[in-house]
Amino acid sequence: MKEQVTINSFDFARDAREFRGTISPRDLERLSDTLFSSDGELDYLLRGHADAQGQSKIILQVQGELVLVCQRCLGALRHHVDTTVHFVIVPNEGMMPAPEEEQDDADYLVADPKLDVIALVEDEVLLGLPMVALHEAAECGVNVTEATEQKESPFKVLQGLKLGKR
Repeated sequence: MKEQVTINSFDFARDAREFRGTISPRDLERLSDTLFSSDGELDYLLRGHADAQGQSKIILQVQGELVLVCQRCLGALRHHVDTTVHFVIVPNEGMMPAPEEEQDDADYLVADPKLDVIALVEDEVLLGLPMVALHEAAECGVNVTEATEQKESPFKVLQGLKLGKR
């Protein structure tokens, strides 16, 4: 059962708090379509701090392993998760910088008195998934060389007929 974990993001960052947890992939509902099984677990660490300019920041680290579905053979594919995201906390949406002014190494969060930590972890895990989960060719249950061999194009036969008539 998924435990509801919320923090006041601004206070958390300002007070330099730290929070750790472990979550099962089965508790991440939006991730369920990509999972082969709910084996594995994700450890996360949330740390707040203020930088030298006084900006409130939160660092999220997520590590663990998921078992995804290989899109080629539909078998189990172990996927290692190791991500670190730096968030700058802004008081309201009006304080969000324009895209061209954003820092390249940071994302922005609007201060939230009830920030759902598990949803934040799930968002970052989803963003870190491969676009298409595939085994390496040698590890896949499908013979990749047979699947990728080109058969003669039916259009080539038509081209031959067309050229032979002229």
